[in-house]
Amino acid sequence: EGGKAHGHGICTGPKGQGEYSGSWNYGFEVVGIYTWPSGNTYEGYWSQGKRHGLGIETKGRWVYRGEWTHGFKGRYGARQSMSSGAKYEGTWNNGLQDGYGTETYADGGTYQGQFTNGMRHGYGVRQSVPYGMASVVRSPLRTSLSSLRSEHSNGTLPQQDSPAANPESLPLSPTITRGGFALSLYADAEAGKPKKGGLFRRGSLLGKLKKSESKSSLASQKSRVSFLKSESGISSAASDATSTVSLGEGAEGEEYTPFESDIDATTTETYMGEWKNDKRAGFGVSERSSGLKYEGEWLDNLRHGYGCTTLPDGKKEEGKYRHNVLVKGMKKRVIPLKSAKIRQKVDRSVEGAQRAAAIARQKSEIAASRTAHARVKAEGSEQAAQAANNESGIARMMARELSPDFYQPG
Repeated sequence: EGGKAHGHGICTGPKGQGEYSGSWNYGFEVVGIYTWPSGNTYEGYWSQGKRHGLGIETKGRWVYRGEWTHGFKGRYGARQSMSSGAKYEGTWNNGLQDGYGTETYADGGTYQGQFTNGMRHGYGVRQSVPYGMASVVRSPLRTSLSSLRSEHSNGTLPQQDSPAANPESLPLSPTITRGGFALSLYADAEAGKPKKGGLFRRGSLLGKLKKSESKSSLASQKSRVSFLKSESGISSAASDATSTVSLGEGAEGEEYTPFESDIDATTTETYMGEWKNDKRAGFGVSERSSGLKYEGEWLDNLRHGYGCTTLPDGKKEEGKYRHNVLVKGMKKRVIPLKSAKIRQKVDRSVEGAQRAAAIARQKSEIAASRTAHARVKAEGSEQAAQAANNESGIARMMARELSPDFYQPG
């Protein structure tokens, strides 16, 4: 009408590639189905030439259901992988996860909390599934599954929802871990090597651990989580005088790398605290169902800064961590004054971590509310898609009647 599409009809792109079928209002799409040359589709409502209102987008293996605002996903909606079931439900901004929501990963683990620009950022709670069911993560940069981000600029997608590899078929490697487990994982391989001028070799320390018959030996803990410790750490842990190992900063000291073995398949891990750019960073608390817990500072999913690790038997390791490695100070350098300063720093970090955990729980509750609203919008988009299919059907019927030879890609 007036030279503009009005009513029902079909419009195709050059050489019949791409197609919109549905209703029109003076040149603009109203409700219908758009099919891209790639085969991706959108079923739903439009406004001023852009997707707006409720609708469903199918793009590769991903399906988005929910609201659209001037061509972008959001404010509320849900996006799910058809192959793995990994999904995000919550608020969006400019087509990215932003605000509050819940990510559910391929193995069933979850993150509930704040997001910024498609990444976990702010405060949130990451809950793993039992260790035996958790996805195997090969990359050393991924100690927990990454956010389900929007597509890369080239149309590819991150591999966070790839099918989990069979743990039995994987070689033992420091770069392999499980989704959602950040405590007591292998540190960087270089961190475990003795530094030049170090007093002890890693192998000899491990031998001493194996020979130890002390009832408080970390190798005999019921949790079966063992840590390679420095000589001073072993003597302190075995001493009846104290159950806490306080270590100094010791820039020249040797470092030891915590490691774990024989984790019970039913063990779970929860992290509550701060996130930055999709990783645990800032203050937070990570705790396993076995009783193992760390309270303190984090960086890039690793314990980094001051903090306290509580072992399943109640003993504690506290001091300064560097990339998941507890730094050992030389005995003669840990003078009372310095020990007191370290104690103050550890206490402040533990308090900060506990505050961050409390805030994370609050943010998680808000995210749960936003998630519920997103699910309502996702359900509503199903009705919108049905309306789009109905309008598309009418448009196709009219096109066949008016122009039987007109090519309809859809």
